[in-house]
Amino acid sequence: MNDDEGTDDVNEEIPVIPVEPNPFWKENAEKLVGESISSIEGTARQFVLITSLLQGIYFHAITFSDLRAWSGYSLLIYAAPLFFWLLSLIFAVLVFFRRTFDTNINSSQRSKETFEKIVKEKCRLVQVSGIALILSFVALMLAFLHYLGVIFA
Repeated sequence: MNDDEGTDDVNEEIPVIPVEPNPFWKENAEKLVGESISSIEGTARQFVLITSLLQGIYFHAITFSDLRAWSGYSLLIYAAPLFFWLLSLIFAVLVFFRRTFDTNINSSQRSKETFEKIVKEKCRLVQVSGIALILSFVALMLAFLHYLGVIFA
């Protein structure tokens, strides 16, 4: 073995074999992208339904109690779930508001950026709505514990 043979092996290029995309994952990715906005809007619809239902039930429950007899902080404790449900409802409904976006349908890059902006905005609104819904359950638990006299009695 001479020195020339050793350097030939080092300088030889490794063949690059392009990886074929797996059709299943490609179709799955296309489906995820295609249905992302409708999926986010479906979640927002569920939040609207849940918050509206909970607000109605809770409002009817507290209207049969004597709200005038409650002191300032007690009133705040019982109103907190309604506040968070209203907040959740507002952000969930904002998902459906139409906005205009400056885009060029002949530019795939511009279309992609616009699509990503729409999805990001709608997703953020649903996330805020979800956080408000979670906080409403915490507030509801505090109101329930206050009603039982366990806390803030």
